[in-house]
Amino acid sequence: MQPPQRESGSGNGTEWLSVLIAAQPSLIAGMTLDAMAAMLDEAQILHLRRPRQVLRQGETARKGYLILRGRIEVSFIDTDGNRVLAHLAGPGEALGEVEQFSGRTCAASCTTLPETTVMVFDANLILRHLPAPLLLRNLAGIFHDRLVRDTRQRSVALFYAAEDRVRIHLLSLTSVAAPEVRLSQTELAGFAGCSRQTVNKTLSALRAEGIVQMGRGAIRVLDRARLEGTRPQTVKGLPDEDLRSVPPGSGRPSAPGPVPSDPVMADPGRPHGAGPGMPKA
Repeated sequence: MQPPQRESGSGNGTEWLSVLIAAQPSLIAGMTLDAMAAMLDEAQILHLRRPRQVLRQGETARKGYLILRGRIEVSFIDTDGNRVLAHLAGPGEALGEVEQFSGRTCAASCTTLPETTVMVFDANLILRHLPAPLLLRNLAGIFHDRLVRDTRQRSVALFYAAEDRVRIHLLSLTSVAAPEVRLSQTELAGFAGCSRQTVNKTLSALRAEGIVQMGRGAIRVLDRARLEGTRPQTVKGLPDEDLRSVPPGSGRPSAPGPVPSDPVMADPGRPHGAGPGMPKA
């Protein structure tokens, strides 16, 4: 049973300290246990049973949100009104922290998924309990991780077939500890940059192989090792590997071939030269 919603200064420290430690938030890495408990005593803990938009793109972020349990969907809307699912944040991740410390408006919108618990914070709360040098290091680490994630996603979008993009994003949205993700096929298609029909076809094949299980609005990974494997007759390689340098006799092609693409998302200018091997999530 979830503890009830608490307001600032209501004694959250003891109840939520172990949850906060387990989440290992990058934003407060290096904070002492006493400081964590004191911060939680001052913070507001919110348990949101239903989806709620906590940050809106282009508006001021009055607060930041550190996820203790559950997930938050991060989305971006371009000037033409196209909605892009950018990230699905999980326990330990903070959202709105950049806006809190920069004073800028929200770069994206953030909506909680059902049964999500967050610690609400502002810049002053963090600075009261975490030395500025540690905070600077932590923010730099967060920016680095996001750069790596964005670069990896771009690589996946450029070099992998639609079916493999579905697999890759399904791996990134789940983990060994949390094998199930509450996500519609339309939303997964948004992450993978393909049609819903392609997602349905790929998931149906994975279900037939006993790799995933599909429920109402949820996908559960049953065999992560097989999901990480490549499809039959595909090239195993990293996204940035130049297949032309593969030595003869390795059992792998010596020259790159065309990359299969989703009919809906076909791009005649899509780069060639990397096979659809599955990277680790």
